[in-house]
Amino acid sequence: MLFYIHHNSTEYKVRVEARHGRTFVRFGDEPEKEMDISFYGHECVMLHEQEVFSANILGEKTEYSVFLPAGNLQFQVESEYRRIVGLLRGQSLTNENHVYAKMPGRIAKLSCKVGQEISSGDSLLVMEAMKMENEIRASVSGKILSINVKEGQAVETGAMLIEIEPLDA
Repeated sequence: MLFYIHHNSTEYKVRVEARHGRTFVRFGDEPEKEMDISFYGHECVMLHEQEVFSANILGEKTEYSVFLPAGNLQFQVESEYRRIVGLLRGQSLTNENHVYAKMPGRIAKLSCKVGQEISSGDSLLVMEAMKMENEIRASVSGKILSINVKEGQAVETGAMLIEIEPLDA
């Protein structure tokens, strides 16, 4: 999978692929390199060319901090998928308060209504995609501003399903 990493107003392309139980990483246009990467909670350990690197990584969605002995890094990560969907739909999907379709499917059940206050983790809807039912949960606490779909409706990738006004923290 291709990722775009934004650090100090510079964008870096990083491709990470798993093949045959091994991990391969390519930075920009450099040749791909095999790396042994392990995660233990927030701790990441990487073995590359007989050197061991260790870091503590904290963050969620797109914002991350890496704590290293030599100094800390803050950066944003955007997946290739998120970028393509935004370009195809002519919109930015950076507003994490709203709920977007991550794949084409059909709305099987709505579990919320306009004006309802919700908490992070509450069930909002069930979407049927690829013969499976996927429960979509709120990523933030807030109030439902609008529901842009109906039960039984087919939706395309990137369609805005629900708008949420976040509660003030």
